[in-house]
Amino acid sequence: MGDYGQAVSSLTAQVPGSNPPSSVTDSDEISVLVTGFGPFKSNLVNASYLIASSLPSAFTFSPTPSKNSDATPRRVSIHVHPSPIPVAYSTVSTTIPAILDDYVKAHGRRPDIVLHMGIAGMRKFYSVETKAHRDGYVMSDIKGRAGYEDGEKHWRELDLPLMLKAGPVTESEEISVIASPEKGHLIPRPPDDNFLVAWKTFCPPETDARISTDAGRYLCEFIFYTSLAQAYHGGHDRNVSFLHVPATCLDEDIELGKEVAIALIKALVTSWSDEQVPSNP
Repeated sequence: MGDYGQAVSSLTAQVPGSNPPSSVTDSDEISVLVTGFGPFKSNLVNASYLIASSLPSAFTFSPTPSKNSDATPRRVSIHVHPSPIPVAYSTVSTTIPAILDDYVKAHGRRPDIVLHMGIAGMRKFYSVETKAHRDGYVMSDIKGRAGYEDGEKHWRELDLPLMLKAGPVTESEEISVIASPEKGHLIPRPPDDNFLVAWKTFCPPETDARISTDAGRYLCEFIFYTSLAQAYHGGHDRNVSFLHVPATCLDEDIELGKEVAIALIKALVTSWSDEQVPSNP
């Protein structure tokens, strides 16, 4: 099966990282819940979980100033799920709700950002996904099953949308939040060209980072839709993002992947903090 990388003992225990002191209060802290996948097919080790488990437990940074936001330092806490998610539709459909429930029980609130990561074997670049589809998961998982019974069938019964993106609860609430935003409140929106600029600003030089409109209709897109659907059905902000990383597991590639993932989180905080009208969900 291979080494998944350094494990953590609980939802709140993290791989040690560099955590600079911060004057930001806990109420302003941005919490991020992160998952990565386990092995599948010829990928005996999954780079997404190696990258996830290498992330620091917290960091502080100053968002890039824009006309709608300032550069007030933000402290970010990262909570990595302590084991890789099996590449199986049935497991994802039951595990993701349980992970969110456990997080709420442990922290008293939902995370500000949910970030799922997976590998894209044919891509040599990093890509953030823009949308996830409800139907069409026909490729077999590690259990030899397609995704209809554990996803599409249930989602159709709930009359969920054919496609979901990051976004606020409803368009009407979107307006009220923008008119009178809570302090530190993030307004999720799908990544766009401005987001890509911010992400690349935080990435190491020459990083090939892109926006993708095709998450692959396999477990990566399935977990993305599962999280978005859970938020949508539960009446919560769809504060979910998905990062595709290259499959290579060399030490230097995992280190770069860690820096790119941190840059993505910084870009999400920066973009979602802007008090501007988001893209249509």
